[in-house]
Amino acid sequence: MLPEQLQRIIGFFLEESKEDLRTIERVLIHRQINSENQDELNQIIRSIHSIKGGAAMLGLNPIYRVARFLEDSFKLLRECPISLDIQLESLLLKVFNSLVSLINQVSQSFGLNEEKSHQILEELEPIFTELNSHLSRLIPLRINLRVSADDYTYILCGYSQSLRGFRTAIIHQINLLSGTITRQHYDQQTQQFSLEIQLPNHTPLSNIRLATQDAGGIIGFVQTQRTFSLFSDSDNHFSHAIERPKTCIGCHYYYGQNDGGFVLNCAVHPQGPEGENCQDYEA
Repeated sequence: MLPEQLQRIIGFFLEESKEDLRTIERVLIHRQINSENQDELNQIIRSIHSIKGGAAMLGLNPIYRVARFLEDSFKLLRECPISLDIQLESLLLKVFNSLVSLINQVSQSFGLNEEKSHQILEELEPIFTELNSHLSRLIPLRINLRVSADDYTYILCGYSQSLRGFRTAIIHQINLLSGTITRQHYDQQTQQFSLEIQLPNHTPLSNIRLATQDAGGIIGFVQTQRTFSLFSDSDNHFSHAIERPKTCIGCHYYYGQNDGGFVLNCAVHPQGPEGENCQDYEA
């Protein structure tokens, strides 16, 4: 018999998870998954993130693992403007249905059956592999540009067809804008190419978009952060912070300082909150 307090906590988790599952199912069934529909994608990612966080807190590792994989997949779809094809939809539904089965186990017995959970995870392994392979075919190269210009930092995410072609072309485009690439990194495992770029003051976002597109990049996700200078009397130098989003006011995860050249605003969401109501907000 579980302690009464733990039963109540699991009950809250189940109540919230069932609502989150309905949100995910609605988006999947209506095939509203594409980078142009940011609101729907943010909503579904928040719902999965909520399930993942609750499962981690309760030690429900199989649920946490499946939710984490599903969340990563949807974040990738948000960043890269690709259409949901039949194979991708089928694979995502299989992972989602497995998540539902695991949560139903908890609903029936306030816990997970180790043997049944292990079987579900075993059946998911080839689906995980197939889904990753299919996404790699749809998204040959993920690109992540962090561009600083004057008091603004722009984050552009998307994809391109070729690392060599895009890298050569974007360097040329940045030179045309009189900019400097301060850092570049290619992660072969995730097929992700990241750039840190410094552009002259007052370079408009439209020029940055055009330069990325002319280099062969397809943009799916853009975020703008406003930065400002802070003068410290103690060490006699300027540091940089970003304008605090309304969502982050009062949250102890907020950082907003210059850390080794990288302007951050949150320990949990370094690129900013994903919506108006952050699931990780803690005062």
